[in-house]
Amino acid sequence: MTDAATPITFTDNPMNPLEELLYNGLADPTQMGAFEQIMLEADLYAVPEPGSPGGTPGDDGAKVLRAGEQLVLRGVILNDGRNTVTLFTDPHRARVMFGDDVRILAMQGRKLLDMLKDTVILLNPAGGKGLMMEPDQIKAVLGHEPVRPLVRPSGRVELHAVEPENEPVFLSKALRESFQPPQVQAIWVARAVWPDIGQIGWFADVRSDQPADEITALIQRAVRGLKFGTETLDVSVTKPGGKDGVGVKVV
Repeated sequence: MTDAATPITFTDNPMNPLEELLYNGLADPTQMGAFEQIMLEADLYAVPEPGSPGGTPGDDGAKVLRAGEQLVLRGVILNDGRNTVTLFTDPHRARVMFGDDVRILAMQGRKLLDMLKDTVILLNPAGGKGLMMEPDQIKAVLGHEPVRPLVRPSGRVELHAVEPENEPVFLSKALRESFQPPQVQAIWVARAVWPDIGQIGWFADVRSDQPADEITALIQRAVRGLKFGTETLDVSVTKPGGKDGVGVKVV
């Protein structure tokens, strides 16, 4: 139960860089915009109701919300009787509130807030308090300009080997930390050139039995925050086996 009139204060320590921005914004409202901007790009965490996508016990692993599927998330009731959806900036906070065995969904903040823009959101409730966001506030936050997304180029692509000294270290590290067998069997990263449109970048050749759209979505999450400048990243997901990929093998 939460009293919306009670001042919002957090007395614990921030658990991650996103929460550091949140706490700075709570202490100085002029800094709240920085938190809102990064919150839209970072993952937020929620607890799905049983029967909702991602809420089935034992059904582990990445999921893609298909057309027609409805995501139902748990929340709390305010003292004035209104229902809320509860979100968290760290999965540990969800476990503290709903239990250690609870299933937790992670989704990019912008996508999650856009789905919930007509609801009341309570962020990080603890001790009867939480940062409450009304629908008009959510829509205002969604007005922040997004970080320039990676756009998949079109047309003919030429792949080139990567010399050890030219390996994209941060890209390789992000993929290696996010993917391991049996989810994926191998990933090669090659230098890529799209000569017809004058574009350069990187190409990730992924071998996996998992649905291609799920793996692609997970890669986009894994590389979120990496700076590609004017370059881009393309992803190909095919079944394991066959000829080795071009470039450096990162998984």
